[in-house]
Amino acid sequence: MERLALVDFRTKQGLSCLEKAVRFADQLHVVDTSRVEPMDSVLEDRALYLRDDALMEGDCAEELLQLSKNTVEEYFVAPPGNIPLPKREERAVMLKHSEL
Repeated sequence: MERLALVDFRTKQGLSCLEKAVRFADQLHVVDTSRVEPMDSVLEDRALYLRDDALMEGDCAEELLQLSKNTVEEYFVAPPGNIPLPKREERAVMLKHSEL
């Protein structure tokens, strides 16, 4: 989980980040979804209901990109995590050892 979240859980700051995420996720238990049809399912043999998408407005990509601090070639750039990603060679070694 630590590797996927890009958060170092060995530090107080990392643990605080994890605790905040858990508290936020716990709020989902109080949301009443009893009359909401699911839009997605992990069941492969079930036909899914998809609502019709209705375009209300559009053609505003330039305006949206201006809201971002960092863009590259008309794409948003996400901020890095708080720990550096391992280099490709290091990832291969990590994955090899994780299968043990």
